[in-house]
Amino acid sequence: MHLMTRDNLQELLTEGGEPCVSVFMPAVKGSEGIETKQNPIRFKKLLGEAAKKLEAAGHKPAAAKKLLEPAQPLLEDHKFWQYQSGGLALFLSPKLKRVYDLPLNFRELTVVSDHFCVTPLLQLFAEDGRFYVLALNQHSIELYQCSRYSVTKVDLRQVPKSIADLLELNPKEKQLQFHGNSEMRSGGTGRSGMFHGHAQDSNEAKSNILVYFQSVNKGITAMLKEESAPLVTAGVDYLNHIYSDANTYNNLYVSSIAGSTTGLRPEELRDRAWELLKPLFEAESRAAVHRYDQVRGTPAAACHVKPILLAAEQGNVSTLLVAANAQKWGMYDPATGELDLHKSPEPADTELVDLCVTRTLGHGGKVYVMEESKMPGITPIAAIFRH
Repeated sequence: MHLMTRDNLQELLTEGGEPCVSVFMPAVKGSEGIETKQNPIRFKKLLGEAAKKLEAAGHKPAAAKKLLEPAQPLLEDHKFWQYQSGGLALFLSPKLKRVYDLPLNFRELTVVSDHFCVTPLLQLFAEDGRFYVLALNQHSIELYQCSRYSVTKVDLRQVPKSIADLLELNPKEKQLQFHGNSEMRSGGTGRSGMFHGHAQDSNEAKSNILVYFQSVNKGITAMLKEESAPLVTAGVDYLNHIYSDANTYNNLYVSSIAGSTTGLRPEELRDRAWELLKPLFEAESRAAVHRYDQVRGTPAAACHVKPILLAAEQGNVSTLLVAANAQKWGMYDPATGELDLHKSPEPADTELVDLCVTRTLGHGGKVYVMEESKMPGITPIAAIFRH
């Protein structure tokens, strides 16, 4: 999986161009199983729904077909469907065509609007939404992007995944003091760069690992340059300490997952990291709720869609609290501010909670996704205004 960054999110917020089609679906990971074969079938159905919604919004069938055409090759790409990691998100407009494989358990959803739907992505981009786990080993490095209930492996591209890889990527590296095995010294084909003895007892080995981790850090910091999400390392104590010395990423978490990562499933690493980070995330969301409670009932806050949407359009929402899976459907005219809510979605409706989220993020506001029971009050949305 390639990372979806905040830059990618900002692109969706600003570069759409009407009409915008957003499609979300769960995607089963596997090889040749029956469940995996259901992925393109489900995708085809959702594309059909998008075509109907485009036509209901006044677009001619030929125009709808042309807009959805870039997604059609995926239906026959069997390899693509075999390597899904949890959730598929597709975004199409006259200006933009993007597809993402994400560590999220999406519900099936097709939205046609004048902007891309981003609310299903909030588990990754909300203030308390995501984190990274870096599994450390002398011979392999794995990076995972996580939310509370999902995890997926990140494609590390040119980041050296082992000390041997570092030598291959940087053959002129002079700081490494390797004790290669006898086959390599005699011109054989065995792997180089394997340490002998206990690395934690060898200053030379530690120096080698430090150089290796400095190279890993350089690549990961470049990948996460726009990130504010915490990064948790996982490995035996001496590896965590050495990586801490090499690290320059601003949000390396102070605590690590201690112990060998060999044999640990990604889900286990995610859960252990979550236990470390849970107090941090919960403190941030509680503080946001506390700030809202302090101004609740004053002109500095609101808990109804209409005033929140009007403020979000003007860039006046500093903090938005949203219940997970909250949805409000209706017709909204930004020119007049008129809003007509509907109990169930109608063909030309806009999902209004998503519109509030989109406008808030687009103007630099913060968004927190919360369990419904932890929302301040009975409504699924609440906001603090800037002024």
